[in-house]
Parts: sequence; structure tokens; C-alpha cells
Amino acid sequence: MLERLRRWLWDRRAKLTLMVGSSVLSILTLEVAFRLGGVRGSYVPPRVDRVEPGPNGAKQRVPHGFIPGVNVVSRYSSDPRGYFGSDNSIEHRFNSVGWRDREHELAKPPGTLRILGLGDSYLYGQGVRHEDICLSRVERLLQPPAGKKLECINAGISAYNTGHQLELLRNRGLAYQPDIVILHFVLNDVEPDVYKKGPKVEFYMDYVRVQQDPGLLCRYSYLWSWVRDRYFRASSARKYIRECVDSFSPQSDKWSQCRTALDGIHRLCTERKIPLLVVIFPFFIDLDGDYPFQPIHEVVRGHCDKQGIPVLDLRNTYRGFHGPELWVHPTDQHPNEKAHELAATAIVAFLRERAKQFGLQ
Repeated sequence: MLERLRRWLWDRRAKLTLMVGSSVLSILTLEVAFRLGGVRGSYVPPRVDRVEPGPNGAKQRVPHGFIPGVNVVSRYSSDPRGYFGSDNSIEHRFNSVGWRDREHELAKPPGTLRILGLGDSYLYGQGVRHEDICLSRVERLLQPPAGKKLECINAGISAYNTGHQLELLRNRGLAYQPDIVILHFVLNDVEPDVYKKGPKVEFYMDYVRVQQDPGLLCRYSYLWSWVRDRYFRASSARKYIRECVDSFSPQSDKWSQCRTALDGIHRLCTERKIPLLVVIFPFFIDLDGDYPFQPIHEVVRGHCDKQGIPVLDLRNTYRGFHGPELWVHPTDQHPNEKAHELAATAIVAFLRERAKQFGLQ
């Protein structure tokens, strides 16, 4: 009996040893093949932002704005479209009130029709020149009523959500006496804080962080680098898409707070007889296929329709694109100059079709 047990254990150990040995040999063979073929995961260094002080020497953020007068220089690891400066960088200059825009008088000049833009880094224009930003293009493309001059004010602040935008409108924006307010709604505007760790609707922040932090083992193993890259592209995508959609469910506190803020913006505009337009921007991923964020668009658009808020969903505007070709950079999924141009064209067409409603006749 003991001899039989001893033989069984020996047989099991031999099989286990053979299996482990075969697995190790297979892994080593694959590692050699990957190295000979130069195949490994793609990990691109992220952009680096540098804040250059302005002539006034300001160092502190102002309420509902950034640091007045500063220049934020974003440097990327490459320049695939030949769009950035000689060192792959682009400047984001802020005016005296802490907005990325030219200077605007607080008192509206006579004969001026003003459009105030509310939004986050999409409107702010991360990674694109000021003249190429959506709202800057709208100012050049939209024909104002006869005898009037059009002036667009960009109050987009990076990482702002709808609640922040409500407070900006109430405490600063209305003082500029806008004739039209355009709220640029991005799918992460539901988040209280996109920089806080944990589940969030911001799909790209954690997804890209994984791609840019390959870990120690990836430096030595081509095979592991490739497997990890492919695994996280799939698993991280599924995880954050699910969290995105869940954040806009009827039971979500995030959507409840966002919806309340959106209604607050609508109420402020209605009380002052200021037309409001909500423009919904997509996340630029799988736009030409099974776009995973479509349920969010339907929720936001449905709420706007119910509240009588004019809404322009840019989902169809970008339907002919896959997504990455509209990114600022492979490491930065903000809309590039082409995406801003398409958005501006769609916004202008929407306003022209409803010229009377928006006071453009």
C-alpha cells in the first residue's frame, strides 16, 4: 500500500515537473521570439505641463478661474500631425481673469452680441491653439444680426464639472451680460472630482495611467510587456465603460447632482431670458462602431428634451471617425483641432437653423 502511494506521488511529481518545465520552456521560447521580432507593449511617455508665470507675477488661482496671466506649456513625446512647436509643445495662455482667452471688458460694448462658453478641458482646448478651439471658430463662422459684432467668451476650466459651471455662471459669467450661453457637456462632467482615486466616469485618466506605468517586469520581459499591454487595454476599457454608464443611472448620486446643476444653469438663463444651448461631446473611442457610451448620450439628451433645453448631440458629427485620429496625441484623448473644427461647424449650423430662438435674426 505504501509502495503504491509512493509510486503515485512520484508519478504526480514527475508529471508536474514536466508540465512546469514545458511551460517555462514555452515562455522562454516566446520571450526569445518576441525579442527577435522586436515585439513588446507600447508605453508612451505622458505629456509634461509647465506653468510659466505671467507679467503680473500672480501665483494663486482666482475663484472660478486659473492663475491670471500665466502660460501653461504642455510638452508631448512626439508630434504625429506636425501641429506642435519645435519641441513638441503647445502654449495655453490665460488672461487677466484666469481664463484661456483674450481680454474681454466686463461691460458689454454697444452693438455686441455675446456668447459665453461654459465647459471643462474640452472647451478650454487642451493641446490645441487658441484660434483652433471650437468657440474661437464659432466666433469667426457665425454671422451675427445686422449691425452687431459677435464676441465669444471662453470660460472653460480644466476638470470643471456641471456644478462648478453653475457657480461660475452665477458668480462671474452673468456679469458679462451674455446673450447666449453654450454649455459644452462632456461625459465626465458628472464627476465631483476627476482627479480623485476610485471609480469614475473619466474613462481615460486611469486607462492611460496604466499604459504609461508599465512596471519593473516590463523593462526586462518583452513577452510580459506585450501581454500586460493587451490585457489592460481590454480589461480597463470594460471596467471604466461599465462605471461610466452606471454613473448616469437613475439611482446614481453623481447624475442626480449633475442633473440638478444643469437645471440650475437652465433656470438662471431662463430668468434672464438668455437662450441656453447644451452641446454633448462624446469620448473619442469606437465612434464608427459599437460606441460604448451611447447610453449616456441618451440619458443627457433625454433630460434636456424633457426640460425644454435645446441640445446638440455631437455623436453623429463624429460618426465617420474611429476616434484616435481626433485625439490631440496618442497619450492625450482630448479633441484635436480637427475635432474642434467639426464641433464648431455643427454648432454654427444648429444656431443658424434656430436663429430666431437664439436672437440671431
